Amino acid sequence: MTTDVDDFARAYVAASYLLDRRDEALMADISPNQSAQSLVSRLGHDDRQARAQALAAELARISRAVEARRIK
Repeated sequence: MTTDVDDFARAYVAASYLLDRRDEALMADISPNQSAQSLVSRLGHDDRQARAQALAAELARISRAVEARRIK
């Protein structure tokens, strides 16, 4: 099970990506953790479709969390 810190870090990375940050800039303002770094790696994939799938999956997770009112 992931922690709130991991959830926040991945949400931060996904939002940063949407705001046109890339590569190391995605984690510039947060503490590094394995969960967020894994997402950064997937968002840096050479294949556009792979990047889109990684981002879509993370955005769906964020959407479900907001819907469930889990994000504080």
